[in-house]
Amino acid sequence: MIRENYPRAHGHLQKAQQAKAQMASLWSALLDGDLVEESVVTHPDGSGVISAWLAWPAGRQEELTELFRGCVQELWACLDALVEESVEAFSVLQRVRRPERSRFFPVADSPEGFQELLAESCMDGTLRSHVAMVQDCQPFQSDNSNEIIDRLRMSLGHLVEWEAALAAGALMSAWATPVEPQVHATPPAVLQNVEAEPPGNLDGERVLARYRLSSFQHGCAVEAQAGTYVDLCFVEGFAPTDIEDTFDRRLTQVVKAVTRFAVSFAWLSSKVPGSRRVLAPSGPGERDTWVEAARSSRYWSPEELAALASSDIGLGRVENADRLTLVVSTASGVFERVVPNATPLRGHERRGLAAEVAVQDAAATWGLPDFVMVPSVERKGRGVREISDGLLVVGSRGVVVQIKAREGEPGTREKESSWVLKQLAAASKQIHGTVRRLKMNSVQMTNGRGRSVRIDSPAVDWVGVTIIEHPAPPSDVPITVQPGATPVIALLRRDWEFLFNQLRSTHAVVAYLHRVSGSAPVLGNEPERYYELAAADAAATPGPVDPAWERRGGQPYSVPLLPAAPAGSDDDEAHTMARIMLEDIATSLTGPDEWEPWQAVLASLDSLPVGHRTNLGRFLLDALTAVTTAEAGTTAWQMRTFIAGPDQDQLGFAVCSALTDRTRAAFSAWLQLRHHERGEDADLGSLTSVGVLLTPRADGYREWDTTVQVISGDPELSDADLRVYQNLWNANQQERSNASEHGRSPGGASFP
Repeated sequence: MIRENYPRAHGHLQKAQQAKAQMASLWSALLDGDLVEESVVTHPDGSGVISAWLAWPAGRQEELTELFRGCVQELWACLDALVEESVEAFSVLQRVRRPERSRFFPVADSPEGFQELLAESCMDGTLRSHVAMVQDCQPFQSDNSNEIIDRLRMSLGHLVEWEAALAAGALMSAWATPVEPQVHATPPAVLQNVEAEPPGNLDGERVLARYRLSSFQHGCAVEAQAGTYVDLCFVEGFAPTDIEDTFDRRLTQVVKAVTRFAVSFAWLSSKVPGSRRVLAPSGPGERDTWVEAARSSRYWSPEELAALASSDIGLGRVENADRLTLVVSTASGVFERVVPNATPLRGHERRGLAAEVAVQDAAATWGLPDFVMVPSVERKGRGVREISDGLLVVGSRGVVVQIKAREGEPGTREKESSWVLKQLAAASKQIHGTVRRLKMNSVQMTNGRGRSVRIDSPAVDWVGVTIIEHPAPPSDVPITVQPGATPVIALLRRDWEFLFNQLRSTHAVVAYLHRVSGSAPVLGNEPERYYELAAADAAATPGPVDPAWERRGGQPYSVPLLPAAPAGSDDDEAHTMARIMLEDIATSLTGPDEWEPWQAVLASLDSLPVGHRTNLGRFLLDALTAVTTAEAGTTAWQMRTFIAGPDQDQLGFAVCSALTDRTRAAFSAWLQLRHHERGEDADLGSLTSVGVLLTPRADGYREWDTTVQVISGDPELSDADLRVYQNLWNANQQERSNASEHGRSPGGASFP
């Protein structure tokens, strides 16, 4: 369970255990090598002492100390990783507040100190149950009603003490525990008594036992056995409570305590339904995936770049073990697009289950988890059947996902190619069966945010996707069209992640899959097909602009359906702002009654073309900054409207300096007016407008409030209302509107 949910924490825990084992091995070797030296001294009066000291070989004490230091550091790293990975995983479900602040496992010596650490946002983004558990186990807590919790508290206290002592320069040493010392003397000397000394540190010479002989004379031979346990010990602050309280036992207890924390974090996390963020690669972070080819670390020659720019499709391909590199010729120059291998799988027992989770997590990470429907089972006769390996549903379009994972070790290329083709055929049959079931009646499913929603599946237009998970997929496997009424696309898991990372929109990925309606000729060539279509979109002529939009002051603004540059690469801050807005809207619901209608609202907002999202995000960031400096006593507004086509939902975004009853009413009037104006040249009965209002906050609870309003059909404004709304919003129009995309869709317009 730990490895599945917290792979980094699991790795740190393993390293701590390895360091502990290395310490034990080295200590055993040192003891076998006569590390402990003893002496027996008898005085003329018959009294004597048994002493011992450590004869450290050069560098061995420091080596042991470094192993212990590494063990302690890895244990702390494990605890910190539990918090960090929790925040990362659940950021799919709830956006992270104050992401610039460090997340770590807090340990304090007082309730006030613990609250101060929490105030630094050290656990913001974890579960409340995580925070409660960590608080209950703080060393300052005094309730002794639970033995397990007491051990956890004590273990955290040991970790704090050890870390401080190591920082102060303390070294590993040994602890001597005399148990049964023995003394043997030749006559006439007679042993009167022998008494063991208290246990203690062997850092210097230490007396282990004292004895007395009667009738001792010069020349009497005296031999002794120390009868002492010598244990490896970090003696700084070590005060054993009994003979069984050894340093090794304490260290074992601390490792067990950290393991229990990890298990508890994982168990609590497993109780939360919904998707998680994809795992990051274990090695160095991926470099920029979109850079000018002339600045690439591959050092493309001018001749290579010139040849590429003049080629028919302006696309080159280089594939290595860890990534695919495409060289793309665009109107802005030649760029290098790195397509990394698929993200790591979680540590499930079956590769198929791990791949299934990874596919869902990728769609939730780069898209919205609201549109990711996790696999569900329903009763069929006396048995049950699973509804695919998951669905994507955005508005009236859906994708049935089937995942095929290669278990075991791969064989020859011919064998693996045969396996792939066999799996594609089997998955296609499963997809067609699933679509037949979905077309019969609606289904109740749980989405990636853990919400149960009803899918009107008969009304959804479906395509299928078979995703191949293979540790070393064979190259040049030709894909044949599978029979059936539903189009099926075959992808590597790498290519599935490429599409989501490239577009950062579930709506856009689903639209792409419906657009291609079939597999690329060769498995693994999806990124190349994407760029061929992107080049065609860039060269396409935008469709005609609706005259009504021009009368409203709009200006045409066209963007390709499929951008060449990855979404957000032109302004990551702005693109992230657009995603944050969607997350805030998705998580603002108050109860299950809102979940299903809210799906349609989110689908409408996610339909905003990818090419407009940076524009929107920058507008929102700048507008929030501008309205916060409004003069006292005034209300500042900034608006922008997007229309991607005459039959598409109109999306309006407004930023206001204050949220009051008056500004709410004004925002509603603005949206109603803009929706009404569409009826001058269209039937409002089938049209929808969605409005989003952001108003900044200054209380530190959050950065802004988000208000959403939806209008469908004719608002039936009276003449009086219309005049008031027009006087309010059209007399001094300051909004700007944008639309649309081009490629295989109608053109749109921009409204300044």
